[in-house]
Amino acid sequence: MKNRKMKWLPLLLVMALLAGLVAGCSSAKEQEPAANPPVQQEVKVVSIEEVAAKYFAENPESNRVMPEAALKERLDANDSQLFVVDIRSAEDYAAGHIKGAVNAPFGKMHEFLDKLPADKEIVLYCKSGQTAGQTVAIVNMYGYKAVSLNLGFDNGWVKKNNFPVDTTPVEFPANLTPAKPDANIAKILKDFYVNMPANTNMIAPADLLAKIDSGEDIQIVDLRKAEDFAKGHVKNAINIPFGQLGQNYSKISTEKPVFVYCYSGQTAGQSVAVLKVLGYDAFTLKGGYNFGWTTEGMPVMQEAA
Repeated sequence: MKNRKMKWLPLLLVMALLAGLVAGCSSAKEQEPAANPPVQQEVKVVSIEEVAAKYFAENPESNRVMPEAALKERLDANDSQLFVVDIRSAEDYAAGHIKGAVNAPFGKMHEFLDKLPADKEIVLYCKSGQTAGQTVAIVNMYGYKAVSLNLGFDNGWVKKNNFPVDTTPVEFPANLTPAKPDANIAKILKDFYVNMPANTNMIAPADLLAKIDSGEDIQIVDLRKAEDFAKGHVKNAINIPFGQLGQNYSKISTEKPVFVYCYSGQTAGQSVAVLKVLGYDAFTLKGGYNFGWTTEGMPVMQEAA
């Protein structure tokens, strides 16, 4: 009997040793630190205020306005980096437009913001440059590189220069790569057009004068150079040169309408678009100071406002 127990003893020792090893491995596994959880990437929320600030901070010397001769020269050279957009009505476009231009009417521009090329320089034009100015601001804030044609199609391309026009319609290419702004920013910028008033954010000189004469509680901002403001300006206007507007919002109240003007209306159009998306009740003077206010014989003030 004793011999039988002695035979089983080595086997029992081996089994005990194996059991200890298994338990040790199990314990080691339980003590292994858990894998690090994935790090959550913080999503930066872009505000419309930041987008507007960048727009003015990056304002080029050209004020995002292209001279008529410069556009014609580049078109004649078949510059493949240009993408020309006529934002007049479909009827005006059909009657005659710049050769190669596509048509995206101003009132429906929100439908075209995702159909433009992010890898080209976009040239926008309207009749006189003012609604193109508004669109230049919106399109650039959307993520494109855009300028407006100086004085527009009617006043600049045709009347001033008598450059050739074309009647061949051009369709939007299907293989364009659009800009992709933050979804919230995209909605704000598209809503600029969705909520566009019938007056397209513009006021006639006579109507502005009537508001001034009646003593309405309004604000008027002259965006021209200080020396030009000193030579003559609209009554009650304050001077904030266009390039400095982004640093002087505090001088403009959101509690009452603001009427903005420049020389022809193009930079005022840009300014109004930016002010609108920031919550201001802003309007641009039709024709600006040179082609609207003085041309229509409105009174000019020379003393400091």
